[in-house]
Amino acid sequence: MCGVGFSGKSTLAKSIAAHFAIPLVSLDSLYFEHEKELEDTHYDDAKQWKILLEMSKEKIRGLLIEKTSVVFDNVNLIRKHRDELRELARQTGANAVVVYLDTPEDLLTERQTKNKETEERHDVEQHYLDEAKKQLEIPSAEEAVYAFTPGTDVEKFLQQLPR
Repeated sequence: MCGVGFSGKSTLAKSIAAHFAIPLVSLDSLYFEHEKELEDTHYDDAKQWKILLEMSKEKIRGLLIEKTSVVFDNVNLIRKHRDELRELARQTGANAVVVYLDTPEDLLTERQTKNKETEERHDVEQHYLDEAKKQLEIPSAEEAVYAFTPGTDVEKFLQQLPR
């Protein structure tokens, strides 16, 4: 998955995982699962997220070694990070694709505003969202990218993804 906050990554990741009946590894879920022990380390946010990313990669590696496909729900904004995941897949004999959520700015803002009212998901501080938008390196065709926009029919999109 690749996209900024409120682009719909988690929602689509869950749909993909359910459609193919495969595991979903979510960086956010890992954070909430290990939040207390991470806070106890007194590491800064960057160090905590690095630890979580390594935990995610280990889970993914284990699944791929077992020949189990997996969906990784994370922002994956930077090409270098996506390349690392592709290399992990290659090392285990798997193929990797990128699902890029191309969500217009006005819809991102609308979703964020709605979330502040409904608290359906955890909030993300504005400076993190702004930084993510600056860091985003839109995936290129050679990355085996499948672009999803808000107008895309989910069922048709799921049918075009490789198993």
